[in-house]
Amino acid sequence: MSSPVRIGIIGGGKISELHANGYLSSDNAIISAVADKDENVSKIRAAQWGAKKHYIDYKDLLANPEIDAVEILTPHNLHAQMVIDAIKAGKHVSVQKPMAISLTECDEMISASSASSRISRVFENFMYYPPIAKAKNILDNGDVGDPISLRIKSARGSHKYGWNVPDSSNEWRFDDKQSGGGRTIFDFGYHVFALAIHLFGEIDQVFAWIREEAQQNGQIMDSPAIISWIYKEGCKQGSWDATSSDEIIIPSDYYAEDEWIEISGTRGFIWINRCTGKTLNQPPLVLYSNGKFTEIFIEEKELDWATSFTLGVQNFVDSIVDEKKTSLTFEEGKNVYLFARGAQRASVENRPIKMAEMI
Repeated sequence: MSSPVRIGIIGGGKISELHANGYLSSDNAIISAVADKDENVSKIRAAQWGAKKHYIDYKDLLANPEIDAVEILTPHNLHAQMVIDAIKAGKHVSVQKPMAISLTECDEMISASSASSRISRVFENFMYYPPIAKAKNILDNGDVGDPISLRIKSARGSHKYGWNVPDSSNEWRFDDKQSGGGRTIFDFGYHVFALAIHLFGEIDQVFAWIREEAQQNGQIMDSPAIISWIYKEGCKQGSWDATSSDEIIIPSDYYAEDEWIEISGTRGFIWINRCTGKTLNQPPLVLYSNGKFTEIFIEEKELDWATSFTLGVQNFVDSIVDEKKTSLTFEEGKNVYLFARGAQRASVENRPIKMAEMI
């Protein structure tokens, strides 16, 4: 396909700024239209991004023959229908995680995608974050031997810090009908579960302890939680420790949250010491191999969490221009969905859940 790819963005919330910046920095894409149910938002975003058209109804954007591809950034319960409509309209599609709120919706999206020649994917920015991408290369190169375990720690702090996102803008995330249920495990957890598969491979079974705590604003957070899993191939396992506190300060230019990752291999370790936030005053990427510590050089601009969005957006654009596969495909996105739902089910039933049970 010839460039530039003409992009339509559906949903003008806060996160759309990071996606838009990725398209605006690309030589192969332009933002041609914006749709948001709030007409004022659609007008403002169109002006900010230089889009020629703005709409209230996303179907009007899809009817525009000048749009080649869409980025869908809406509440989770809207994803499936919007994706299917976009595919039927002949558009390439990138949809914000999680891909859908039910297994039936996932399958319907896969079916629609399979019947189309257009590219479809679930947007997942963490795998494009440079320290994580470089850690993946180190792992694949065998510098720490065969992978053994993956440990992920996430912390959510006071909403008084980081991005100024009003509680009203996040209310839908705590409405199970709109979000699919599980602000930590299903919503944010999609990042974690996608990363776990990306780094080590397919999951065999998962176990979980998930508690619920009320925040100062009265919203219920499904944390603290500990999720553990084993992989289908090799002697590999993983775990995720998720915590949240209204009192802790998480230094961040974005959401008041942060993550740390430890990868263990038969001959060494890899530590990724920051992601969304800047909590740990340590080198962002460290390798321990053959008895020696090595700090892996990361450019300062690559440590900006927004870089992961820019690179993820560029991957989508490049896939369209070069007509090649992009991550995550809907089939891959469904596996992440099953992983997240398996963790929730494991906590409720207090037993390990095999992924084969979830299909």
